[in-house]
Amino acid sequence: MKNQEARGKRQEARGKVFCLLLLLTSYFLLLASEGNSISTAKESEIGKEADKDILKVYGYYSNNELQEYINEIGQKLVSSINDPIFEYHFKVVDTPEVNAFALPGGYIYITRGMLAYINNEAELAVILGHEIGHVTSHHAVTQMNKSIASALITIAGLIASQDIRKEAGAWVTITTQLSQHILSGYGREAEMQSDELGIIYAHSAGYDPRTMIDFFKKLKARERSAGANYHGFLATHPDTIERIITAEGKSNIVAARGDGLKKNEERYKTRIEGLSYGGDSKNKLKKPDSYLHIYTVKNGDSFRTISKNVSGDERSAFEIALINGRNIDDKLTVGEKIKVIMKKP
Repeated sequence: MKNQEARGKRQEARGKVFCLLLLLTSYFLLLASEGNSISTAKESEIGKEADKDILKVYGYYSNNELQEYINEIGQKLVSSINDPIFEYHFKVVDTPEVNAFALPGGYIYITRGMLAYINNEAELAVILGHEIGHVTSHHAVTQMNKSIASALITIAGLIASQDIRKEAGAWVTITTQLSQHILSGYGREAEMQSDELGIIYAHSAGYDPRTMIDFFKKLKARERSAGANYHGFLATHPDTIERIITAEGKSNIVAARGDGLKKNEERYKTRIEGLSYGGDSKNKLKKPDSYLHIYTVKNGDSFRTISKNVSGDERSAFEIALINGRNIDDKLTVGEKIKVIMKKP
C-alpha cells in the first residue's frame, strides 16, 4: 500500500513538471517568435496545449451532466461580454482542493472541492466571472512576462545536470514555484480587478452579485478553521476582510441598477446532488469515500441532529455547517435544502 502511495506521489510530481514545462516552454517559444509580443491566437494555443496536461494532473470529473451545467453557466457569462476575443472552456477537475483558476486563452477550471462550498448559481457565477476576468485582463501572460523567465533558466540548469535531474526534490521545488503563478493567483491588484469584473459579468448575466460577499465570508470561516486558502487569499493578495468590504460596496452599487436578480439556489443544489466529497489531493489512488446529499430540513432538525441521524457521523456537524455557510448553532428553517456529507456505501 505504501509503495502504491509513493508511486502515486511520484506520478503526480512528474505530471505537474511536464504540465508546467510544456506551458512555459510553449509560451517562451511563441513569445520569441512574435518579437516579444503575443497574439490572441498564440495565447489560445498556449491554453489549449496546457489544458491537456492540467486534466492529466488533476483529473476530469466524470459527471457529464455536471460538466455541461458548469459550462452552461460559464457560457452565459461569456455571452454578456461585449466582443469576447477567446473561445471559452469551463471544466470541473477532480480534486478536493477548494480552488478555481484560469489558463491563457479562455481555459477555466473549478474543482469539485470548490463546488461543495458554493450554495447557489449566483455564487458560481461570480467565481467563474472572476476567472473570466483573469483571462480578459491577460493576467497570466503579464505574470509570466514578469517572473517566469528566471525560473525557466533554473530549470534549464536542472535539465543540463545529470545529478540534479535525479533529485526528485529539486524538481518538486521548481514545479511548486512555477505552479503558484497559475494556481495561486496573480497579486493584489489583479485579484481586486478580477473581483470587480466577476461582479460585473455576473450582474450582466442576471445574477445577484452580492452573493460574492456571502462566499468570501464562508471561505474566511474555512480559512480560520482549516488554515486553508482559496488562491485569492494568500499573503500576496488582498486580505479577505478587505475583499469582503470592497465587494460589498461594489456589488451593492451594481445590484442597484436592476431588479429581478437571480440566485437559483435550489437549481444549483439539485445539480450537485451526489457530488464526490473529500479525498486526498496528494494521492490520486485514494478515492473519496464521501458525497454530498441535498437534504430537506424537517421540524426539530439542527446541524447536530442531522449529522447524527442523516449523515451517520456526529463529528461532521461542524463541517456540514461550514459548507452551508452557517454556524453550527444556527437555526434551520423547515423546508430549506442543505448539503449533507454522506459516506459512500
